[in-house]
Amino acid sequence: MTGSPERGQNTARSPTSDPQQDPRNDRQLVYSARLGDERAFDALFYRYRDGIFRLAVAITKDPRTAEEIVVDTFARAYRALERLEPDDSLRPWLYRVAINESYDRRPRRGYTTSPLEDAADDLVASEDGSPAELAERAELRRVVLECIDTLGPKHRTVVILHYLNGLNLAEIAVITECPVGTVKSRLHYALRHLRTHLSRHPGLSVEPSRSSRATGLR
Repeated sequence: MTGSPERGQNTARSPTSDPQQDPRNDRQLVYSARLGDERAFDALFYRYRDGIFRLAVAITKDPRTAEEIVVDTFARAYRALERLEPDDSLRPWLYRVAINESYDRRPRRGYTTSPLEDAADDLVASEDGSPAELAERAELRRVVLECIDTLGPKHRTVVILHYLNGLNLAEIAVITECPVGTVKSRLHYALRHLRTHLSRHPGLSVEPSRSSRATGLR
């Protein structure tokens, strides 16, 4: 994430010139960034930007707004560097900020934005397979994302975190600040809703437990 504000002399050097390949864990990167190592903060940005974008676009249904949320989430992280104390991963904190930003910007009824289906089609364009297979995957994505959007915020959030971002129940519990049992219950309800929704499309029926792999939404 280039163009970060000055934080004094760069006294800590990244062990690699490519921030996308930085082997340090999040805690090490945070402490290095505090010392003025801009590459350390860039490494955090590249590590989590895609997941935050997927999360934001799934909630707002607007890729442009999702891009703004990515930038704003990391801007908040930069301002909070002195207070951040991640044990192993900064992801729960970043995702919690992104979720709040996304729901704050989620348009009300009557809005006109770039549809979420456009973002799904962009994912299809980068995949291998015959035109027929890609078309089927694109349609399945549209149906699944349409179903996700009919869920309430609490259920929608756990589905997005688990199936679009690959987080486990414990991680989701930290992000949503609720017990693992509650996360599991919400996910179970959401998957039952998804199964019912998919049953209306006989040619696209998949087992929910396989949906993240079958739809390629991760």
